[in-house]
Amino acid sequence: MELFVKEAIKRVGETFPFLIEETVADVEFDKRSLQFAKPVRVEGGYVFDGKAFSVFGRVDAELNSICARCNESFIEPVSFEFSERFVRSGAAFSDEDAYEYAGDRLEISRAVMDNLLLQLPIASVCKEDCCGLCRICGINLNRERCSCEHELAH
Repeated sequence: MELFVKEAIKRVGETFPFLIEETVADVEFDKRSLQFAKPVRVEGGYVFDGKAFSVFGRVDAELNSICARCNESFIEPVSFEFSERFVRSGAAFSDEDAYEYAGDRLEISRAVMDNLLLQLPIASVCKEDCCGLCRICGINLNRERCSCEHELAH
C-alpha cells in the first residue's frame, strides 16, 4: 500500500485524500493465521507539515475466522480508524513512534497491519451469544441440543 506524496511535499499543510483497496496475503500473528476474505479498504488523507507526514483514515477488512467457541468458520468484519506519523529515513530529529519513509512514497502497509493487529480480539467468536460445543460429547450447541448433563455457559 503506497501513497505517492510528491505534490504534498511541495504543498505544506494541505491535506490530500486517498483510497486504497488491496488484496493482502495471509499474515501469521501470535500462533494465528489471518486470512483476508476480500481486499482491505483504506480510506483517508495525508498532510506534510514540513518535517513529517501525518496519515489518517479508516480501515475496513473481512477475515476468514474460526469461532473460538463452536469451531465453525465465519467472516469477521474488522473496522477501525487510525492516525500515524511518517518521518524521512535518517532525519535529524527523532520520533520513536513514527514510521520511516524515503523519497516521495509512503509505504503504509506496515502501519495499517500494525493497527489491524491491535484491533483483533483475543478470541474471535461467530456471534456474541454463541453456545459453543458440548464439553462432553462435542456437539455444536448452536445447531442442536444433546442429552449430556451439564450447565450451559450462559
